[in-house]
Amino acid sequence: MNIMVALYQKDNEISRLKNLKNEVPEKLDGLNNALRKIQEECEEEGKILETIDARRRKLEREVEEQKLNLENFKKRKQEARRNEEFLALKREIERTEEKINQLEDKLLEVYIEKEEQEKISNQVNKSLKEKEKEIEEQSKSLNKSLQESTEELIIKEDERLRIAARLQDEGLLRRYNRLIESRGSGIAILEEPICSECHSTLPPQLFAEVRKCDKIHTCHSCGRILIYKWID
Repeated sequence: MNIMVALYQKDNEISRLKNLKNEVPEKLDGLNNALRKIQEECEEEGKILETIDARRRKLEREVEEQKLNLENFKKRKQEARRNEEFLALKREIERTEEKINQLEDKLLEVYIEKEEQEKISNQVNKSLKEKEKEIEEQSKSLNKSLQESTEELIIKEDERLRIAARLQDEGLLRRYNRLIESRGSGIAILEEPICSECHSTLPPQLFAEVRKCDKIHTCHSCGRILIYKWID
């Protein structure tokens, strides 16, 4: 009986280590997905900033073009010989000055928009750097745990072989191993007359026999080997 309990406990340790080997890659994938999400957000905010900056450059070019036009109109006005030409150039100057004012108002709005977007982009980039550092540390820790669990698993599996070799009832061992393969666990530890694995109610007489710990009993429902909890 004690050998079966030792085997059960060792299999639980092995199961925990195998689960860890499966969980670590999943956790690493989760970390990488979180990082990619922030990277995509950074790229998106960067594109928005590039779009705003392109509008800024376009408006600045238009302002410069209109200023050149204005200088040209003023020069031509000074050289005008006829009154009609003088008045026409005066109107062009007024329209150009109005265009410049409108463009500069738009440009001011773009400057403000750019400043706000730079704050957002800087904050997202800061979050990315913090996340990269955090993920790097967590990844190192997880990979270390994975390496340690792999080494420990080899040791535990060797220990299991030595425990199983001490069990003289080969039929019982085969039954236990089949239960491990088919149901994930081969033993149910009892605290009350209910199977801890399948939750079936056990007959009082069976529970009393299990508590004696002098022979092997199995659950009538799931077939698992029944062991009373106080056995070490």
